[in-house]
Amino acid sequence: MIAGILPSGDKIAHRIKGILDEIAPFSCRLIGIELDKRSTSLKSVLDFDLMDCSNKAVILVDDVLNSGKTLAYGFGVFRDVPLKKLRTVVLIDRNHKSFPIFTDYSGLALSTVIKEHVEVVLDVEGEEDAVYLR
Repeated sequence: MIAGILPSGDKIAHRIKGILDEIAPFSCRLIGIELDKRSTSLKSVLDFDLMDCSNKAVILVDDVLNSGKTLAYGFGVFRDVPLKKLRTVVLIDRNHKSFPIFTDYSGLALSTVIKEHVEVVLDVEGEEDAVYLR
C-alpha cells in the first residue's frame, strides 16, 4: 500500500507506484489521504477502507517534511490498524522537526532557515518538475 498525502504526496506516490509496478514481483495499491493540516487534531478524508491496510506494509508519502506535523497526522490515520510495517518517504527533508518524526527515505535533505519556503512543483503542463526555495 502506498499512501500519498494529498495533494503533492499523492503525485509522488503515483510515480513510485508506477516504478514498482514495472520492477516488483508484487502488486501495489495507491491510496490517498487528505489531511486538515491547520487543525490541532487529526481530521482526515480517506479514499479507501482503512481495514484494507490490515497486516500490510504501508509507505506514507509526502512532498516536504518541515515540522513533521503532516507525517504525524498521517501516522495517526493508521493508529488503530495492525500493520506489518509503516515507512515514510519525502522528496525534501528540511530538518526543522518539532515532532518526533523521521523519514525512512528522502530525496534531498536541505538545511534551511524557518522563514524560507520550499515549493514542490509536479505535473504542470509545459514545465519541468521543480523544487523552489523562496
